Amino acid sequence: MHSHSEERPSQPGRRPIREGRFPSVLSIGAVLTALASSSRSAEEVRFIDVTGRTGIEFLHRCGSLEKDWILEVNGSGVALFDYDADGDLDIYLVNSGLLDEKPPESRPRNALFRNDGAWAFTDVTEEAGVGDTGWGSGATVADIDNDGFLDLYVTNWGPNVLYRNRGNGTFERLADTGAEDPRWSISACMADFNNDRLVDIFVSNYVEFRFDPKKKRGVIECVYKGVPIFCGPGGLVPSPDSLFIATGPGRYRDASIEAGIREATPGFGMGSLIVDIERNGFPDILVANDTNNNFCFINLGGKRFVEAGLPLGLAYNDHGVEQASMGLASGDIRGIGVDDIFVTNYEDDTNTLYLADGDGLYIDGTHPAGLGSASYARMAWSTFFFDADGDGDLDIFVANGHLAPQMDRVRSSMGYRQKNQLFLHDGRGRFRECPACLPDTDETMRSSRGAACGDLDGDGDPDIVINNIDDQPTVLENRAEAAWLNVRLKGTRSNRAAIGARVAMTAGGKRQERYIQSGMSYASQCEMSARFGLGGAKRIDALEVVWPSGLREAFPPPVPGANVLLEEGTGQRVLR
Repeated sequence: MHSHSEERPSQPGRRPIREGRFPSVLSIGAVLTALASSSRSAEEVRFIDVTGRTGIEFLHRCGSLEKDWILEVNGSGVALFDYDADGDLDIYLVNSGLLDEKPPESRPRNALFRNDGAWAFTDVTEEAGVGDTGWGSGATVADIDNDGFLDLYVTNWGPNVLYRNRGNGTFERLADTGAEDPRWSISACMADFNNDRLVDIFVSNYVEFRFDPKKKRGVIECVYKGVPIFCGPGGLVPSPDSLFIATGPGRYRDASIEAGIREATPGFGMGSLIVDIERNGFPDILVANDTNNNFCFINLGGKRFVEAGLPLGLAYNDHGVEQASMGLASGDIRGIGVDDIFVTNYEDDTNTLYLADGDGLYIDGTHPAGLGSASYARMAWSTFFFDADGDGDLDIFVANGHLAPQMDRVRSSMGYRQKNQLFLHDGRGRFRECPACLPDTDETMRSSRGAACGDLDGDGDPDIVINNIDDQPTVLENRAEAAWLNVRLKGTRSNRAAIGARVAMTAGGKRQERYIQSGMSYASQCEMSARFGLGGAKRIDALEVVWPSGLREAFPPPVPGANVLLEEGTGQRVLR
């Protein structure tokens, strides 16, 4: 992620813009905007800022506005999930904290907003019992006890928190679960790693942070681009990641050592993501590390993992350079039955698209896909693949924002508040930024962190919620006019929420695939369903699910526009 600052007089960026070699940041942005505008079509999707209509009153706070410590710059994530099982997606926003000592009742708290329809949301934090006042980083959801109600796991600087959904609109804060993790945890993801129908928890941890007045910004010289900023992560100690295996509903044991997670040299862990890279039914784990090589923990049959980021081609970019990574996304963007990976990175560097090669390895396909120069000047956090315009191709959303407000004084930086980005896929492997698709004025710019997508208004298309550091959230309504199919799953032999299932739909001669995930983007949670844009197809030809149990089933093709629930064991079994 970070400043690459260390305790020394100056620390330049990893790949600085050198005089006489590249045009200025402003001229690059102008050229990209002009190119995008020249090829824009009138039919493209538009996202409208509807935050003011929602009734959501939430102010994220993350320490001082000057950002004197590294603890104050990461911000927090957001989770979209149907906590009350009424068919509408609700919004859970994670908050961080303030450095001054205050009683718990006056500290910034996380907040849950119930979806009441027609873009109206009600704050139900107190009655639901999920207003944690810890220094929050992220949130993820899963059904830990297979009772049909989604539970909530919150990552903190300090002990993490697990809330069990009682199914009556309230949650129970579980104590002594074994998965509290006292470190500074950034993100978490849950999956059934050993196929026992209970979801386990992986936690990505960052640095061993302790307050030291002698290391406050301005007291010690940590300089980036000629400006004193906070210190870190250089010079700080990375914190190891954690794996907690379920021993019963809401009960876990720390298996980090025995499972091989701690055999990897600790990195500055940020985003985490579950993907079955080998497609063998045993979920693997990706970790985006800040200024370190990224990790890919391959699941060896449910009991042990081996870190294989380097041999797989996922550890570095195509120059063999470690990047400062934050967010992660995965998806079959080419429709060929493989998982491609997208990683967001620090400024003066590109985000990275890793394409799965035919031999099971990955290659850096960033520049051929048109995703290089458009991301170079920005600092990127959350990201996800989703079909924004309903054409049947996966597009990319990226949330941007600097971590040091002092960058507003630096000409070679895009500044603290930055515009978010939407990249539309042309269906042939190339992406094009669409500035007009998102609100694009100075008034809409924030320093964004966590973001998630899901259908908030029930019209079929995916909307977006963004958690902005030290600011109000942003809620974006998708105005795409397209036909959709949304598939929800109920596991019976598998975990109840069917985390780890693959849903494949064929329509109009195109095969699309979605993977059900818990935890993604950057410390955030998108809707836990498979949403497909039909791209003009008049009918659906095939619908198939590969469940985490290994069962492969075909289901009768629904009509376009349907919102269906598929139960494991009720379809027609497909033999491979």
